[in-house]
Amino acid sequence: MHEIAIITQYFYPSSAASSQLMTDLACGLAERSYCVKVFTGTRNTTEITSQSLDKLEVSRSLTVGEKGHGILAKVTSSLFFIVGSLAYIVFHVPKHVPILIASNPPYAGILGLFFRLFKGGKFYFLLQDVFPESAVFAGFVKQKSISFIVFKYLNYLVCKYSCYTIVLSSAMQRFIEQTTGLKEKFRVIENWSIENIHIWDKQDNPFAIQYGFHKIFTVLYSGNMGRLHDIESIAEAVNLLKNSPIQFVFIGDGPKKKLLEQAIEKYQLKNILILPFQPREKISLSLTACDISLVSLISGAEQIVAPSKLYGILASGRAVVSISAPGSDLENLLTVSQCGVNCPPNHPQKLADIITKLAAEPLRVKSMGQNARKLYEERYIFKRALDEYENLLFNNPQP
Repeated sequence: MHEIAIITQYFYPSSAASSQLMTDLACGLAERSYCVKVFTGTRNTTEITSQSLDKLEVSRSLTVGEKGHGILAKVTSSLFFIVGSLAYIVFHVPKHVPILIASNPPYAGILGLFFRLFKGGKFYFLLQDVFPESAVFAGFVKQKSISFIVFKYLNYLVCKYSCYTIVLSSAMQRFIEQTTGLKEKFRVIENWSIENIHIWDKQDNPFAIQYGFHKIFTVLYSGNMGRLHDIESIAEAVNLLKNSPIQFVFIGDGPKKKLLEQAIEKYQLKNILILPFQPREKISLSLTACDISLVSLISGAEQIVAPSKLYGILASGRAVVSISAPGSDLENLLTVSQCGVNCPPNHPQKLADIITKLAAEPLRVKSMGQNARKLYEERYIFKRALDEYENLLFNNPQP
C-alpha cells in the first residue's frame, strides 16, 4: 500500500478554507486506499468526526491559542507547529514515505529541506501563496529587506529540492518560474468547492428567508477578509449604494473585517449585514442565498494568491463580480465563460455601477449563474483535483 504523510498547520475541525481543503484531500486519498498520516497544529475541539476521518492517522502538535489576527499570535502558533513537525518527521516518518507539506505557515517548506537533508526523503510542497511577496503586499515585510532576501532564498531552495511544488493557478506558476528561474518543477492543481453545492432558488432558500434576502437583490461576500483582498473598494461601494434596494452580506472573518465595521459606524449603513463563518453543512444554503457573489484581490495579488472562494461561488450557480487587475486570469475566466464581470481594484464607483446594472438585469444574472455552475462541473469538481494529486504524488516520476 502506498503511504503519504501530510503536514499542514490547519486541519479539521478548523473552519479555515485551507483546513477544509487539506481535510478533503487527505480523506479523498484515504478513500482510494492510500495510507495517509496527517500532522497538524489544529487542536481537536470536537468529538464529532466523519467515517472518512476514521481512515486517517492524525497527530496534533502542542499549540497555543489560534484566535486573533495579530502577527505575534500567528508567529508564535506557527513556531510551535514547526517544532512539533520536526519532531514528528524525526520519530514518525520513515525515509521511504513521501511528505506533502502545505505552506501554512509560509516557511513550512523548511520541513521538507530537513527531511531531504537528514533522512534522504522526498517531499512535495503545496504553495498556497507566493511568499515572501505576499508578505510585502500585506505590508509585513519591505522588499529588499534582509528578511525578504532570506525568505526569498529559502523559498527558492524549497522549490528546487522538492519533487514538485504545487501552485494553485497558472498566474502563480508564471510568476514563480520567472522569479526563481526554475523550470519543470511546478505543477498547477486548482482548488475545488469544499461542498457539492445543492442549487437553491433564493426564494425557497431557508437561509435567505431567515434574513429577508429573498425580498431584495442580494450581494454576498463569503470567506476570508484578508489583507490581500480589496475590502476597501467593497466598503465604499456599499456606502455609494446605501440608498439603493440592494443588500450586502458578508460571511466570514479576517483582519479587514474591521474596515466594514468602521464603515457601518461612520456612514450609518443599513444595507449591510455581517455574519460569522457558517458550519460546513450550511454552506449550500449560505452560498445560494444571494443573487451575485464577490471575489476580490488587491492590485497585483492575482500573481501570488488564488481566491479559493471562487470555486464555491461557481458551484453555487451564482453570477460572479470579481475585483482584480485588468487582463488577469480571473477576468479572462469570467469573460470567456460568461459567468461574471470584473472590476479593477480601487474603483468603488465602477463596482457600484456594475452591481446596480446587474440588479436591473435579472435574466442576465440568472444566465451567468447557470454558466458558472456549468464551468464548475466541467473544470473544478473535487474528483478532478483528487485525480491530479494522486497522479502527481504516486504516479509521476521526479524531474
